[in-house]
Amino acid sequence: MQITVSELYHDTCYFFCKQIRIIVFIAVLVTFLNVLMDMFFTPDIHISSIIENNNFISTNSLLDLINNMNLHQKYALFKYSILKIMILLISKTILLGSIIILISNLSKNKRESIISLIYSFFSFAPSLFILNFLNVIMIQLGFVLLIIPGILLSIILPLSPIILFFKKYSLIDSIRISIDLSWKNVKLIGPAVLFWMLSKFFLTILFSHIYILNKNIEFLILNISLNILFSVLIIYLFRFYMISLRFKN
Repeated sequence: MQITVSELYHDTCYFFCKQIRIIVFIAVLVTFLNVLMDMFFTPDIHISSIIENNNFISTNSLLDLINNMNLHQKYALFKYSILKIMILLISKTILLGSIIILISNLSKNKRESIISLIYSFFSFAPSLFILNFLNVIMIQLGFVLLIIPGILLSIILPLSPIILFFKKYSLIDSIRISIDLSWKNVKLIGPAVLFWMLSKFFLTILFSHIYILNKNIEFLILNISLNILFSVLIIYLFRFYMISLRFKN
């Protein structure tokens, strides 16, 4: 299979530059939806003060804090954590589904109507949400066990949503094919995923140490930037998958 990182990079940059307004609009929209959900599901005052006043540098510091809580505080923190995870999964599902459907529609000779695209999104979203949930669980378990398994899972699982949408496979088959295809082409997929992970890390650190702007504005800019970068990663992976299918056929 003669696919190069350079070719994928140029194809990704071309598509992104050509569709930058739509991609930025989707990134901004998802960010504001995330903010609205955060505002709707606000934690109680005590949990808010804990989150704002503590930087959990290590797992031990978080565990020590939880051990010193009473039963009501533990329940409130657990409930808020579950809600926060659900919000992040919903936001990722909306962003991922929107970008995949956008790329798929633009790659067709005959464009679909807005109503048809919305229908495609809502029919695809439930399966995508469950797939994202499974992927997040596996990746986080990998990071809990050791750092390296978490990184490897982050590299070999991201193709599964694209496979799920394009080939209409089951969730397990999409994950299995993603693992197999990504592992065989880890030199092509690995750099893109690692770039996304490092960019996310450095942007988060950067914005956590910037005190020029209002905290809410910084939060918006950070999330919009991360959403745009994640969209670029999806474009790269989608392009890789399309080329791999062409060589396979």
